[in-house]
Amino acid sequence: MRYQQITERDLAVILSVYKHRYLTGGQIQTLHFPSETVRNRRLKRLIDHGFLKPFEILNIPFRLFRLTKKGADLVAYTLEVSTEDLLWKPNAKDPKDYYFMRHFVATNDFRITLTRACEARDDGLTLRGFIPENYGAKHLSGKVTKYIKDVAFDIHDPREQISHTPDSVFCLGKGDRSALFFLEIDRGTEVLSNRDKGVLKMIRFFLGYAKDGTFSGYAEDFKAEPFKTFRVLIVTTSAKRLQNMRQASTSLPPDVHQKLRFFWGTTFDDITPSSIFTPIWRSMNSQDDKVYKLG
Repeated sequence: MRYQQITERDLAVILSVYKHRYLTGGQIQTLHFPSETVRNRRLKRLIDHGFLKPFEILNIPFRLFRLTKKGADLVAYTLEVSTEDLLWKPNAKDPKDYYFMRHFVATNDFRITLTRACEARDDGLTLRGFIPENYGAKHLSGKVTKYIKDVAFDIHDPREQISHTPDSVFCLGKGDRSALFFLEIDRGTEVLSNRDKGVLKMIRFFLGYAKDGTFSGYAEDFKAEPFKTFRVLIVTTSAKRLQNMRQASTSLPPDVHQKLRFFWGTTFDDITPSSIFTPIWRSMNSQDDKVYKLG
């Protein structure tokens, strides 16, 4: 199979859309283009040639892009696998859910910012892998399920199972050392005061997850030594929301308050490629005044 008139940058764009599932025009520009004019010209070409499809969602003021079947075939050809091996499914129709897509875009914003920040480092710190929530695992039966969805037992009641799918999991490494992180994007819609829903349920899941040690299996995914612990990063909408989240977290039993230091939060506005590794992170323990930094 031959793909004519596809430049290396065109191919990189198509691969990025595959890797991120959906990208905005601005995200594609951040990853690959020096200006909006150049971006629009090349995207139009990829659309006209049938590799990408643009779509819009009500109340989201920008276009998004996804792969077409032809684009997925090109990705498979490039990676030397079958299209089926990509675990990619063609969309019967464009996504329409505003809340889902805003959440998805925010997760990709974090991923792109983290990637750029790591690329700018000169001290050997690297992003060794990033697994998004939508990444699938194919079973022998042919069924595809979410790879990072898991179950943990409540640390105060081992009979209670808590199921949760993080927004992503990633690994930072330097030399022979690696650190595991889970990412949670909070758009301000999750409840804060109910232990069985929203933010407190998520925190209870990770507390149980840390205790049972299941997370150590990610060492194989990231080709790292077995992880002994992890951090949970929570990115939310405002400093007020973050403070309310910290206060709600500290309403959990006192015996977990020290463990809340492994849960770090910040706001969307505070995260940039130049700031993400600086002290902008606060623990979910509202009594902890320290400001933390990644790396």
